[in-house]
Amino acid sequence: MIDLSTELAGLGRLYDQLAARRHGVVIAFMGVGEGCGVSTCARAFARQMAPRLARGVWLMDLDFYANSQYRVLCSPAAQRFYGAAGPAWVTPEGEPLFWRVHPALVRKDGSSAGDRFYLNMHRIGSHALFVSRFRNDLLRHGQQVMLHSSAPYWARMRRRAGLAIADAPPLQRGGAGLVVAPHADGVVIVAHPASGDAAVHALRTRIEGRGGRVLGVLYNAAPAFAQRAAARAHS
Repeated sequence: MIDLSTELAGLGRLYDQLAARRHGVVIAFMGVGEGCGVSTCARAFARQMAPRLARGVWLMDLDFYANSQYRVLCSPAAQRFYGAAGPAWVTPEGEPLFWRVHPALVRKDGSSAGDRFYLNMHRIGSHALFVSRFRNDLLRHGQQVMLHSSAPYWARMRRRAGLAIADAPPLQRGGAGLVVAPHADGVVIVAHPASGDAAVHALRTRIEGRGGRVLGVLYNAAPAFAQRAAARAHS
């Protein structure tokens, strides 16, 4: 596991300032492109904050078709370190959600399957850390997941969790981050030190253009280190 506690310490202090004004806080993580380590940073912040927060941390993976956060935290190595994943349970009741499955699945009795039941949460170990898993295995041929703006959903999340972290895929793979950004208390941009100011500025402009607030930029050199280590191992 990569230790990013030093890099994320300032974000923890910023969380304290935001939490002083709200019941709970929503922070989104977005990267300037592929390979910046957005999911690594989001997961590290979730693990860092979970022992502190009585109402827990919800790590929401917005890449519904990959579920990479769930897969990593349920890996044998992670479970030996953090503990096993608990049983699935669905997200808090209430409408509207920020996703829809279209067309809706109609059961044999003629009723429609609710969209809420596609998104499960799992507790990881003994900490109050919960990770999402979107049940894309339940999707039928022709069904698609559609995201839309839903301020009420994130308001309910603040009442339920001490901190909700939205891990968004890069914009090259979809606009989930921009859908959530206006309803988050802030967005953390994750960049590689070599990303360049222009790429960071372009993402900031798109976030702010949708009404989001950028909290800052986290320059993550961990992906480059991991790539160099892998190259040495294969040389």
